[in-house]
Amino acid sequence: MRCILCEKLSFKGVCKSCLTKLLMQNRRTRVLDSGLKVYSFFSYDSIALILHVKHRFWGHRILKQIAKETFGKFAKEFEFSSPIYAIGIDDRVDDNYSHTAILVNAIKSKNIKPLYKVLRAKNSVKYSGKSYEYRRKNPRKFQLNKKCKSSVILIDDIITSGQTLDEAFQILKKESIDVLFALTLADAKN
Repeated sequence: MRCILCEKLSFKGVCKSCLTKLLMQNRRTRVLDSGLKVYSFFSYDSIALILHVKHRFWGHRILKQIAKETFGKFAKEFEFSSPIYAIGIDDRVDDNYSHTAILVNAIKSKNIKPLYKVLRAKNSVKYSGKSYEYRRKNPRKFQLNKKCKSSVILIDDIITSGQTLDEAFQILKKESIDVLFALTLADAKN
């Protein structure tokens, strides 16, 4: 196998050298109009190639590798006074696996418990490559399938306009669920 970034021989999808360079990228923080803080590990441009391979049959291996190095390490360092839950944005299976479920699974720790199938979109429209106007006119229409008694962290792979995370945040807030913040792999805002 070869590293998808530098094409050197590697037993993993991204070689150790490229992974080290990626992890040195500055983390990003964005506050949505609703007040939700969103922390991202990378800019979209810095890992676009990795994000595009997630749609291939072996893409889950690379996504797991990146998730372990980002969400996994975050989970080891994160401390909170009580256990909390991690909820993926619409963790339904697409392309043979769920992208957000991989991220949620990677953040599992003694303080953070993954919850699956909590927020499901009634609208299955794809946002990839669509304009802000298109996204605004086609909301996800989330349905809450499980109530949470503890605080939660929202998990998604990419934040572009912030509309999806904001919509999920509003649904949870309406049900009196305390959302601490959101974590994403990449932020597409320049």
